[in-house]
Amino acid sequence: MSKRILIAEDEQEARELLASIATMKGYDVYTATDGVDLLKIADNERFDVIITDLMMANLNGASAAEIMKMQGNTTPVIALTALTPQDICLVQDKFARIYRKPCDVKELFEYVESLIGK
Repeated sequence: MSKRILIAEDEQEARELLASIATMKGYDVYTATDGVDLLKIADNERFDVIITDLMMANLNGASAAEIMKMQGNTTPVIALTALTPQDICLVQDKFARIYRKPCDVKELFEYVESLIGK
C-alpha cells in the first residue's frame, strides 16, 4: 500500500513541484491551498506525513498543526518557510522538522522516507 502525503502550499508552482516529486517517488498525494483546506482534508483522510507552508492565507501552517495536535492527530508535520531563524524558533515545537525555502527537495524527501519508510 502506498504511503500518503498531504501537501499544503499556497504557491501553485511550489505545490505542484512538491506533488510531482512525491508522485514520482510513489506516494499518494493530496494537496491543499491553505490551512483551512489542510484541516478539512486531514479531518477526512489519514496521512503518513503532512508537508505545509508556514505562511498561508486564511490559516497558517503553524495554527493548522496546533489545531490538529489538539484534536489528537499524531501525523508528523514538516514545515516549509521563508521566515527568519528567530521566527522559526517560535513555532519549532509544532513540527517534526522545519525547512527554510528554498529547500533542498532531495533532503526533504530523504527525511520523509526516514520518518515513514517507503
